[in-house]
Amino acid sequence: MRDATILARPAGMREHSEARQGGRARLLRRVVLFQVKLFADGIRDVVMSPLSLVAGVLGLFASRNPEGAFERLMLFGRQTDRWINLFDIYGTEEARQQPTLDKVAEDIEAAIRRDYANGGMSARSAQTILALARQLRARRGRPCP
Repeated sequence: MRDATILARPAGMREHSEARQGGRARLLRRVVLFQVKLFADGIRDVVMSPLSLVAGVLGLFASRNPEGAFERLMLFGRQTDRWINLFDIYGTEEARQQPTLDKVAEDIEAAIRRDYANGGMSARSAQTILALARQLRARRGRPCP
């Protein structure tokens, strides 16, 4: 998918701009995905904190397996840690074997790219945003890219 602002530039400037934009777009995607992962990790921590206390109390009164509930909670934590993959420590091959937040983000991104390529809502939205940006720049007397 090409950014609508890149398409509005003269052809000679596009190649240079696309190379420069590629690194910026990749960085922006990584930062946004990292923020989503941080949010998911935080929610998990908020949920697991009281659950760990409950599991501990249950373990104090369990006669057969005092650590059973806590161990199940730890297993859940390891599984969600792998799913969130906050710091990208699980390689791409490992990530493909099990569902991850990265895979969900890739699927969403692919759907948006398909919609954009087919002239769907995302393409119309990009054109509307570009038109609004041109109007704002025109009001300020700045040239449009």
